[in-house]
Amino acid sequence: MSSKKILVLAYAISPTRGSEYSQSWNYVTEMSKDNDLVVLYGASGDHMGDVDELEQFIINRPIPNVRFIAVKPNRIAQILNILNKKGLFAYSFFFAYNMWHRQVYYKAKELIHQEKFDLIHFLVPIGYREPGYLWKLKLPYIWGPMGGTKNLSRVLIKALSFSGIIKLGGRAIINYIQLRFHPRLKKALTRVDVLLTSTTHDQNNFVKIYNKESIYIPENGIKFKANRFNDDKYLSENIKLIWIGGIDSRKALIILLEAMKRMKNLQRVRLDIVGDGILKSSLMKFSKKNSLLNNITWHGAVKREKVFDLLSKSHLHIITSVTEANTNVIFEAMSAGVPTISIDHCGMHDTICEKCGIKIPIQSYEQIINEYAKHIDRLVAHPEEIKKLSFGVIECAKKYTWNLRQDFFNNLYELAIDNWNKKQNQK
Repeated sequence: MSSKKILVLAYAISPTRGSEYSQSWNYVTEMSKDNDLVVLYGASGDHMGDVDELEQFIINRPIPNVRFIAVKPNRIAQILNILNKKGLFAYSFFFAYNMWHRQVYYKAKELIHQEKFDLIHFLVPIGYREPGYLWKLKLPYIWGPMGGTKNLSRVLIKALSFSGIIKLGGRAIINYIQLRFHPRLKKALTRVDVLLTSTTHDQNNFVKIYNKESIYIPENGIKFKANRFNDDKYLSENIKLIWIGGIDSRKALIILLEAMKRMKNLQRVRLDIVGDGILKSSLMKFSKKNSLLNNITWHGAVKREKVFDLLSKSHLHIITSVTEANTNVIFEAMSAGVPTISIDHCGMHDTICEKCGIKIPIQSYEQIINEYAKHIDRLVAHPEEIKKLSFGVIECAKKYTWNLRQDFFNNLYELAIDNWNKKQNQK
């Protein structure tokens, strides 16, 4: 399999941040072992155009076979993004983001005129709503993993604040319209040579709506061997839970707090909450009102090194998100041998199995809360079951390592080129 020169679109990328930033970084550091990468990106910090972090990093630690090109937003994109940056209207970002994609297209066109590339890979973000314009260029084209087609289950609306209902309800309406009637989406799906989807739900939706086949793969994975099992934590009588994410309606921390209220073995539970957000203050008040504060440590936003340290000391990882793709914290927990309890939907439906975690079916809101409480109570009373799940995590984690993805992507690149050539021969 020959080395290839790949033009990669990764809007967000960083060696120190999580989520899609780390997805891009893991991809680049792994795939550059076999290929030459030219990476077009727009952010390594909080906002579009914040690229100083990565620019400074690569001065001292350049990556062989990788050239980063920052596409900074032009004046129009900066103006369009002002309300988002000030926290007044987050959706203004999408207008700026579309303008940024136009800039990327012209930059890519310029590069392709100057250099020879084997293919293009649109990697990040994973959302389908902005397909960009690189599919218009005359090169083999791969898109994904992408997704974002799943809407909130009505059962989970009770977990949301009023603003969360407005936001996610509006998202559902827009999602329905865009998924079926977005003209550039249809063109991009017709043009793409290999499509990757981040969940089986997304995979099924594109078949159902567009009759478009795709290959399922979670958008992120595990960077190092998952064998960091910490046996010392089982010497403690207490069971440590960890919850990681933005404290907002979508991550629905309230579900876990409601479940803790109903637990019988609460005195043996300690919960680390890692993250910050607009609902933190109200949820801290809820915890105080329901006598949970002594069981909880609120860490706020911390560096990734601190996240891994907390995970290594945790027995159980809890996800309560009401809508998600594949949250990166699943793979971070897996890398530390920590089993996950989650609602059985979104990317968690595909990634978690009975060997490495517990999935709670969606029947009613009360049933979901009660099952969180029941499962945690049972595992607190029988920590040997947690230990068994932990060994299962280490076994299951082998499927999600970036070492395997290196071969996976290299094979897909051959497929994309073959599909492209077949299309050219049919013209």
